[in-house]
Amino acid sequence: MHKIAGILLLAAVLGLNSCGPKLPPLPASAVAAYFVGAAKTKAIDTSYYQVKDANGHVLGTVLFSSPYSDQVKGFNGPTPLLITLNPEDRIQNVILLENQETPEYAMRVIGGGFYNVWNGLTIKEALEKDVDAISGATFTSNAVKRSLKVRLEAYQRQKLK
Repeated sequence: MHKIAGILLLAAVLGLNSCGPKLPPLPASAVAAYFVGAAKTKAIDTSYYQVKDANGHVLGTVLFSSPYSDQVKGFNGPTPLLITLNPEDRIQNVILLENQETPEYAMRVIGGGFYNVWNGLTIKEALEKDVDAISGATFTSNAVKRSLKVRLEAYQRQKLK
């Protein structure tokens, strides 16, 4: 009994809950390029961020694929993504974050418009969409597809809570 009380006290002191550590703060300035009028962000549990304007109106959601898709590897390692959603949970942007992919391959994927194919889609539509890999950057583009899928599936589960 004392061990359980000690663990609960430690969790409270460290700011943990049953789902894991809290998300770190995300400044509105970090997502202002994706959300016009972004004034504040709010971490929702340990899962994602909600972006609001100065009046408190929800502008959208920010998802990071890490740590959900850290096991998905491209040519040289994980392909972490930032995914922005509008208030209706339609994808606005898919952005490849800092990674260890060979710059030439990463640029082929970006230059090929690969990240734009999901823009405007609902989560369900994005999960069902069959997207061809970019020739010459197959490992990177396949890893991006898998990372996106893993994160969107996790987001669906998180929204059901």
